[in-house]
Amino acid sequence: MARITRLPSQAIIDGYKGTLDFYVCMGIPCVRKWPTSPGHIRSEAVMQQWPIFTLAAQLWRQLSESARQPFVEMAMSTNLTARDVFTKSYISGMFSWYTAPDDLPPDGP
Repeated sequence: MARITRLPSQAIIDGYKGTLDFYVCMGIPCVRKWPTSPGHIRSEAVMQQWPIFTLAAQLWRQLSESARQPFVEMAMSTNLTARDVFTKSYISGMFSWYTAPDDLPPDGP
């Protein structure tokens, strides 16, 4: 990342699409190399986190509309979605009382 004095015109930004990424961070114009995917290989630590995200996604789909409503209300004052709030709450252990149904993977918390 590099700080720049001001963002260039949209035509210049469009010309660098795929090469440079221009953005504003906390009011400061910046430029960086265009973000790229790390590929298909993931670290062991990243792969170990997948089961809990899988379980959280399955549990979100099982929630009734009335059970989702508190998460919708919590998300209103943030830049998160209701599903994001639920997932974050689940992963943080807020729902440690929950026991996964038999048809879900046992790898949950």
